[in-house]
Amino acid sequence: MFDFFFWKRERLPLPYSREIHCHLIPGVDDGSPSIDFSLTALAALEKMGVEKVIFTPHFTYPAFMNTPAKIQPLFDELKAKTDASKIDIECENFSFEYRVDEVFCDMYRTGKLDDAECGIRPLRGKWLLLENGWREPYPKLEEEIAKLQEAGFNIILAHPERYGYYVGMHGENYHRLQNAGVYFQCNILSFSGYYGPTSKEMAYWMLKHGYVNFLGSDMHNEHHISLLKSFLGSSRYAEIAGDLEDSISNDRMGK
Repeated sequence: MFDFFFWKRERLPLPYSREIHCHLIPGVDDGSPSIDFSLTALAALEKMGVEKVIFTPHFTYPAFMNTPAKIQPLFDELKAKTDASKIDIECENFSFEYRVDEVFCDMYRTGKLDDAECGIRPLRGKWLLLENGWREPYPKLEEEIAKLQEAGFNIILAHPERYGYYVGMHGENYHRLQNAGVYFQCNILSFSGYYGPTSKEMAYWMLKHGYVNFLGSDMHNEHHISLLKSFLGSSRYAEIAGDLEDSISNDRMGK
């Protein structure tokens, strides 16, 4: 009951102004189905306090084989229509949520980092957003991350609170990865319980232990917009908003 009245009084903004994980390039993955929805979602993000957006369509073999060459014209069209609208938000860049597997690793093993057709495109500067497997971790994940780091990339692991195989062992998996220089990006809806009680518990554990380095909406659809609005008006979010703002580096991501 308290959450309802809090939402009626005020909805707090997101604790960042730069969105670094969303699926709002239309028609390329399991996210936005159309440019109209993308504009609706961007307008919603603006009202939540977002000023800049870096779009991250999936790069997942074989379902979503997106490349910079494919996404560039779609990004340009969305940017132009956003600029022409009354949405006060900057379409800053696009990158990808890269699933770490043999196909992804082959892109840099074969020297295609700068290939216009199938090159690795960072979020900003040398920052990359990587996704692990859902059923089990990629066997050579840490080895491949080390190679990318040697090439000068800063690695952000998307939503580690959602990988069930990392849970337990007193956080040893999280400790090991962060000690290896990996940054973590949590989904804000994990704190609401949307992805289940285990992901929620791990998100709060990570925040408590200083392991929430970046935050993202991971927005895909209208349901996510509704859930974000509701959570931003809840007492639960009010309790952690300050801690999240102090912890995350979305707005401080360097070039």
